[in-house]
Amino acid sequence: MLNDHRLESKRMGISGRQIEFLARAIVNRLEDRGLVEFGDAEAGIQIVTRALDDNFRAVDLIENEARQRLARASDREPSNDDLMEEMRRVAAERNIVL
Repeated sequence: MLNDHRLESKRMGISGRQIEFLARAIVNRLEDRGLVEFGDAEAGIQIVTRALDDNFRAVDLIENEARQRLARASDREPSNDDLMEEMRRVAAERNIVL
């Protein structure tokens, strides 16, 4: 199941393999602190992988909406600062904290 989920996503230039690696690092850190037992690690990795993928997907959608809004307002490519400012506006409208 994890592999199918990993193959469907390629968010923010981050591959599914990188998301899974990050999820494993997070779960390993929780495990080191005694918050996750070894028997639960794989389930934890799947949960964290899905959460990370969902969050990257949300940021992609916010970025796309911000780019569309800026494109309507100007013919030039937006600066990174303009894009981030518009992304914050879009996120605030959706009650998402960036």
